[in-house]
Amino acid sequence: MADPATSRGLDPDTLFADALSPYKRIVLAVSGGPDSMALMTLMARWVASGKALRGLSVDVATVDHGLRAQSSHEAEWVAGRAKAFGFSHTTLVWGGEKPGSAIQERAREARYALLVAHAGRLARTGPGGPVAVVTAHTADDQAETLIMRLGRGSGLDGLAGMAPSRRLLPDGSVQLVRPLLGLSKSDLADVLRESGEDWLDDPSNERIVFERVRLRRANAHLAALGLSNEKLVVSASRLLRARDAFEQLTAARLEALADLHGGAYASLDREAWRREPAELRVRMLARLLVAFGGNAKPAQLSQVEALEAVLARDKAVAQTLGGCIVSQGRTTLRLYREPGRSKIPELVLAPGEEALWDWRFRIKYETGEQQDEGEDTLGPVQVRPLGLQAYATLRGNLSPKDRPPARAADGLPAIWSGDRLIAVPSLSGWAESDGRFSAVFLGLDAA
Repeated sequence: MADPATSRGLDPDTLFADALSPYKRIVLAVSGGPDSMALMTLMARWVASGKALRGLSVDVATVDHGLRAQSSHEAEWVAGRAKAFGFSHTTLVWGGEKPGSAIQERAREARYALLVAHAGRLARTGPGGPVAVVTAHTADDQAETLIMRLGRGSGLDGLAGMAPSRRLLPDGSVQLVRPLLGLSKSDLADVLRESGEDWLDDPSNERIVFERVRLRRANAHLAALGLSNEKLVVSASRLLRARDAFEQLTAARLEALADLHGGAYASLDREAWRREPAELRVRMLARLLVAFGGNAKPAQLSQVEALEAVLARDKAVAQTLGGCIVSQGRTTLRLYREPGRSKIPELVLAPGEEALWDWRFRIKYETGEQQDEGEDTLGPVQVRPLGLQAYATLRGNLSPKDRPPARAADGLPAIWSGDRLIAVPSLSGWAESDGRFSAVFLGLDAA
């Protein structure tokens, strides 16, 4: 007899094969609630069927937020169920003092930060290729997201809802994948009932103070007004299609208009910029801010729109936003990292290692050939911003074409051994730069 779940379109191979084909290693985010337990159950069926990708490694991860006394026991319960399915399990603990307000938003931020850090470690030590963080977001979650963002005045990108996949790290080494967006919560509840699998109930799902709880309780009223989850999901999918088209057009226009100068700064001809439609100018500006803003807090859409309006005036401009300095002169618009506003972290790099630095560059430390006795041998080095003082000492040795503005050079990645400057990989014209080090700007593809 056919599996009733499969007959309703819940065939695990249909759900996972295409969505997870790029990955050799995945992290299943499982809280113990019904949706994530159904995700783990479906994943176990897929692996057991023999149709899963050959060599696929599955690690179940549970975030213990520490907000309720029983949270650690719940993580242990999920660990036991994961083991029963044949999966490894990791509990990620949100430590430290908890915020007194906006607790769900802060908890979500902490949850993703922990999942990304865990998946990033797996990416560095695994068989190569990106790692997928797989979540159990459903069509109902998509509809709720659309309503909530509509209430906040979101633009096209926000109203497009949750994408089936997106980058969690700008170098693409960790991706978020949502393979269940086409299913409802009731579909997933049926999977658990038919398999006899248990789940945990989160008491916060009954607290009316939370926005999603209020929306779920208003679901019948919204449906009576024609705002059913099914209709909202259709709208989100159409908006997503429109957003993807705009993103492709934005990328094409940026490629034509922007010179990225190896990641030192971006420059655009002011008149060519002004000839673009306002929506494209907003999108191009937003992507440049993300690409050059590093680990700074991203700018809000309203802030980007306000800056674009200022740039549209026939005046010189110098403003900061999203971790960047944006300046507009008579002929040129420039944008580059602002080191002082959002502290750029220092990174320690050992021979043979490579790492993501400030979400802008992938830095690599080549071991090279065996050095002769007496030659300079470096152990671990520090990667930190070049700084204005150091740039002033080497600027004169650069040709004009290799000489970025001082404030742009200030935030470039430099290799240091204590106070000694070893290399500035982004300054290709600096002859003294040590060739063992390279810095690849992640560029607009990471934005």
